[in-house]
Order: sequence, then C-alpha cells, then structure tokens
Amino acid sequence: MAAETSEYQEHLEIMREIPYFSGLDLEAQKLIAYLCVREKFSAGDEVFASGDLDQSAYYLISGSMEAYLDTGATKIQSFKEGDFVGALSLIGDSKRLFTLKATSDCVCIRLTSEKFKKAQEQYPVISNKFLKATVDMISNWEERFISNYNAGCSGCTTGIGLTLI
Repeated sequence: MAAETSEYQEHLEIMREIPYFSGLDLEAQKLIAYLCVREKFSAGDEVFASGDLDQSAYYLISGSMEAYLDTGATKIQSFKEGDFVGALSLIGDSKRLFTLKATSDCVCIRLTSEKFKKAQEQYPVISNKFLKATVDMISNWEERFISNYNAGCSGCTTGIGLTLI
C-alpha cells in the first residue's frame, strides 16, 4: 500500500477481505474498520494466555504467531500475515483454550467484542453475515478433519460431528 494510505483506509481494505465482514455493505465495513485498533507485539510477547477472558479478534498484518495448548510445550497452530484469529470471541464470552505468542515482531488489527457489538447495534445484518461465515468456516474445518480422519484412532471419533450441533 502507498505510504500516504491511512491506517483507517488500510483497515477498510482488510475488512473487505475477511470472510466474516466481506459480504457486508460498505457503511458497515467502514464502521468496523473505524472501531479497530492497531497493536504491535515483539517476538516472544504473549498476545493472550490459556484461561484468559480476552474478548478480541486479531488480524495479522505482518509477522507470525503460534498457538499452544499449554505454557508453550504443545504447539497446535501457526499464524501468518493475513490470518484472522479469535473471531468467535466477538460473539460469545468464553475463556481462551490456548496461549497465543508472537514468534516475530507483529503488527495486528484488534477488534474487541464490545466494539463489535456496537457495530451490530447500528447494522443488525452483521449478525447474520457473521453467523453464515462462521458456519462456512466450521463446515470447511470439519471436511478437512474428516479427510484426515484415521479410522484406527479410537479417540478421534469424538472430534467428528461438529456440524451436527
């Protein structure tokens, strides 16, 4: 992006790419872009810890992060530029089930559930679009899970059936 591009304009362009927000009309996207804040993390910084009630979603503009099941012994996922982490925390109060750490210097856009709810109040259609995107993401996740399913794994069957909820 050009150097003269404002943070707000950059946030708006990003909102138009995130599946949870891409189907919204421009005015709703503008409001969400306005409500986002930019945050920086250094390599090794903890973004949130397992058990935290961090009610924010993060879009990774630059850098990389890793999620761990515990204090760092069991890595479960890596995130890179363009990933959106924690979307479900925008719509429900639940504690974090993993710890997220920056593995390099990172720049993120952060949206809190409080600000997201303000946007929903002004544009109720956000809820329907967000729900549809969430269902699509869960369906895609379960399809990938099933395609990698190991029939010999007796404990693996408990992870199947999420889309039946």
